[in-house]
Amino acid sequence: MIADESLMLSYGKGDAGSFDVLYHRHKGALYRYFVRQVSNQDLAHDLYQECWSKIIKASATYMQQSKWTTWAYRIAHNLVIDHYRGLKPVEAEQDIEIQSYDPSLAHDQDILAKQLKHCMGNLPAVQLEVFILSQETDLTLKMISDVVGASHEAIKTRLRYAKTALQDCLSIFGIHSSNNTASSEFRP
Repeated sequence: MIADESLMLSYGKGDAGSFDVLYHRHKGALYRYFVRQVSNQDLAHDLYQECWSKIIKASATYMQQSKWTTWAYRIAHNLVIDHYRGLKPVEAEQDIEIQSYDPSLAHDQDILAKQLKHCMGNLPAVQLEVFILSQETDLTLKMISDVVGASHEAIKTRLRYAKTALQDCLSIFGIHSSNNTASSEFRP
């Protein structure tokens, strides 16, 4: 498999096929990153398109200084930050109907997804972003620290707090992790 960095360098030299490979390789995770960061599919789609546009525009000047994914998610991170900086505070709070989770209804993924989304929506933005990046990408914690501009230790702490908060929130719905530690994996 050709490395992302090599594909980007080839695309910068005019090889459109290299961009196609990059796009198909990362489109799903990058889109999910935006959806989970802004919780609005239309806005997520707009930011997603803008991110790819910035990647395309930067192709001629791209220099391999880090992993391509670190570079691309830094662009995505900056777009989300810019979006939130432009918003005015809103005091309305969304409520979710709390339904208890019956393990015998494990097929009812819709309820579980809504409850997990609700719990993720309660996380502070810095914890949510680190959690999403850890779950949706192949980025290491060190790479995530480069993306969000925080220390490696801060990233580990944010991730631990996020997982603990999610476990606590999901327990309200009667969902308990099989391993009751903060290191349990969630797949939203």
